[in-house]
Amino acid sequence: MKNIITISREYGSGGYEIGQRAAEALGFKFYDKELIAQIAEKLLVSEAYMRSTEDKLIRRNIFREVFPTLSGNDNADADFIFAQQGKFIVDLAEKGNCVIAGRRADYYLRDNPNALHLFFYADMDFKIERICRTENCSEEEAARKISDMDKRRKTSYEYVTGRKWADRHNYDRMICTSSLGLQKCVDEIVNLIKE
Repeated sequence: MKNIITISREYGSGGYEIGQRAAEALGFKFYDKELIAQIAEKLLVSEAYMRSTEDKLIRRNIFREVFPTLSGNDNADADFIFAQQGKFIVDLAEKGNCVIAGRRADYYLRDNPNALHLFFYADMDFKIERICRTENCSEEEAARKISDMDKRRKTSYEYVTGRKWADRHNYDRMICTSSLGLQKCVDEIVNLIKE
């Protein structure tokens, strides 16, 4: 039986909310941003330091895409943090009965037979409407946020894993939330786990 769920998602698709609801319905623990706090505590560094290290890595890698010959590889801090994050997620998964949103958990747990790897995506109009509503912003701001966040996720994921972000081969299911709606997505996850 699968008792670990990893959630990867496009920004605005509702994947985070689906993960929370599915965890609640299944009686599983839900992990996302608090993982950063737990890992920071384990490494004896601040959350701000961990976030800034990842932000620097993302900026460097975007710069490297534009000017590949001018950028060096000074990502040692980020590499260390990502390696520790991977170990932490593997240890966490050993306890089972959890949903882990983001943090490249699908990659770290790729060989775990008890893990179900999901990727949520949606039509742009659906994502823009959700971001406008949840973040109280204009459609233009929402579209920019979606583009920026997905670029960050893609860059970070591909740097750490060497795999393509949102590639169907990395997941057990890819689910279009704008087609099904959030509750049907939750129901599908619960059914998959209970099969």
